[in-house]
Amino acid sequence: MLIMKTQSFLFIILFLSALFVSCTDSNKDETTNTDAIAVDINNSESQSFESVFKITDLIAFQNSENLPIKPIKRILKNQENYWILTSNQILLLDLRGNMLQSVSSEGNGPGEFQSLDDIRWNDFSKTIEVLDKSSGKLIRYTTSGEFQDEWKNPYLNLATSFYPKGDQYFIYGGTFFNGDGDRAVLVSGKSGEKIAGYSKLGKERNYLNVVNNDTFYEFGGEIEFSFSDNDTIYTLNQEDTKAKYIFDFGEFKTPKEFFDRDFENIMEFRNEASANNYISIFATQSTDQHIFLFLTQGAKFFPTIFDRSSGKVKIIDNWSTDFGDEFSKLSSYLTYAPIGSDDESLYFAIDPYAIKSEIDKLTDNPSLPDFLEQNPYINQIFEDFETYENPYILKLSILDI
Repeated sequence: MLIMKTQSFLFIILFLSALFVSCTDSNKDETTNTDAIAVDINNSESQSFESVFKITDLIAFQNSENLPIKPIKRILKNQENYWILTSNQILLLDLRGNMLQSVSSEGNGPGEFQSLDDIRWNDFSKTIEVLDKSSGKLIRYTTSGEFQDEWKNPYLNLATSFYPKGDQYFIYGGTFFNGDGDRAVLVSGKSGEKIAGYSKLGKERNYLNVVNNDTFYEFGGEIEFSFSDNDTIYTLNQEDTKAKYIFDFGEFKTPKEFFDRDFENIMEFRNEASANNYISIFATQSTDQHIFLFLTQGAKFFPTIFDRSSGKVKIIDNWSTDFGDEFSKLSSYLTYAPIGSDDESLYFAIDPYAIKSEIDKLTDNPSLPDFLEQNPYINQIFEDFETYENPYILKLSILDI
């Protein structure tokens, strides 16, 4: 059992490294006038899932029995619909989960894609825009899902996230890393030329990969910018970059000098960071009231909530339940990093295979029937497994700290 748990931890670390790894910031001038927010991992506590989140909805893909859906990468709520990105499909659902459209146009032509990496609503052009980093373009759709046109730009090559602002685009993580070394750029949607660059890369460009795909959030008219393995959330504009929130991990903070080392690859970096008990932010996901931080320290994970208004921080050491430690992961729906957010809610993708596998391990546990009775959404996933095997979308609101 210990070996299986260790293997499980290693699998999750490798998965999250591939999903969210980025770089740390070396522009110290951007952080000097901002107060740090203490995140003391020693004060983390066990919490029940229901004491942190309120489940707003569990959404199944209705009428999708003949459409196998691969793991979900991103979700966007726009008006009365959900737009979903998988590795090979764009799915359009209404808010009840009814399938409206599926786009699987893999190729090199207009409206076709090689990869699906990020999705945004462009209020300037009134279109849904999908990033295909492999082709270096944005594909534009009407709100009803009809292909309209596409925009190609060299800064989109290998980019992992973008954000439209007026007739300009903030872009993160493209091939320009090998040029002038900016982590993010602001590009004109008309001329395609670079207007501004942000957060220069240091030596870490030699070993860190930039594949996390949600680095921008608009709040209060400001564009917030964050990336993995960095302790700061910035605001961006044409003139400069300013630190908005700095998260201070105290004795577990990764020192700047650590990123200046010549690591052979990302796994060597991860192993050394783990050996030193450094804490990393694998991912952030924002709402208007809260910021969800997914922290890691070696093989241990700490879901963390930051309240924008009060400045309070809640660090979850473990998901507790009245039914015992065996039900810990299952009680949290095996959630890790969100796939998106809106102004009020976080969204997670739920794998019914993982839920069923966890329940199967508890078949002989006498508490299982009572647990399923008190957790009707988990019971629903289990009961419907024989007829529905596609992912679910779990919509959560964060409770006040």
